[in-house]
Amino acid sequence: MPKLLLPAALILPWTAFAQKDASAKPKSTEKPKIERISGEELRIGKIHIHQKKREASFKGGINMTEGLIEYFLATTKSDKVHETLILTDASPLNINIAMKLLGIKESKELFEIIDQDTWKPTGKFPEVTPEVHAASLVDIFVEWNEGEKKTRVPVNELIHHINWPEKAVTPKPNEDVEIKEATLSVMEKGPWLSTGSYMHEGRFKAEVGGIIFGIYTNEQAIVNFSGKDRLLGDVWIPNKKVTPKVGTEVTIIVKPHTPKK
Repeated sequence: MPKLLLPAALILPWTAFAQKDASAKPKSTEKPKIERISGEELRIGKIHIHQKKREASFKGGINMTEGLIEYFLATTKSDKVHETLILTDASPLNINIAMKLLGIKESKELFEIIDQDTWKPTGKFPEVTPEVHAASLVDIFVEWNEGEKKTRVPVNELIHHINWPEKAVTPKPNEDVEIKEATLSVMEKGPWLSTGSYMHEGRFKAEVGGIIFGIYTNEQAIVNFSGKDRLLGDVWIPNKKVTPKVGTEVTIIVKPHTPKK
């Protein structure tokens, strides 16, 4: 499969949304403060929780409409800005807490077990019960306004999968590859998996690295795409037909997955 190398002009720089917080200094660590807004609503920092709807929501901004993406959501301070579809200034730790309050569990089933003596992959993955797996599935939606019209779509509709021809010629280093060599399809439907990130030296890794929702599987992320080609970094781009323009403010909604009857 050829590697998609895009011209530098298509790798978009930090948007105005990202630049707004780029120079801000990190605040000292504070315990998350949970506020009761109403009988059914809570707030944790910039995260809104509706307990009856079982939804956690927060603001973000469209960062890219062209170029390869490996992450759906990251913070404005992350070093993954150049390959992330949506940026937010909401705290990853607070997002994780909000998900826990909605009863969402976490599963490590996507991460290959490493041999502690040789530090080599074992080819084995953690086993989880069907109950834990089901409780770790989440549905993600993105909502934005276009004039008086409000649009809400599931996360997969914003992402295109590049289907490369099997006999395509592998490009040379720094050689541009045109999308017309391949076909595009919308990312497969279905829930994503809450993987929970992890603690390292007393700090929440998603907060440190800024990776929140990964398309390319990343152990630092709170949530990861668990479908086909999740370990490929050269097959995902924004769906320009649906994704609003760069800088558009959006609302990200996360809720426990409810299987259709």
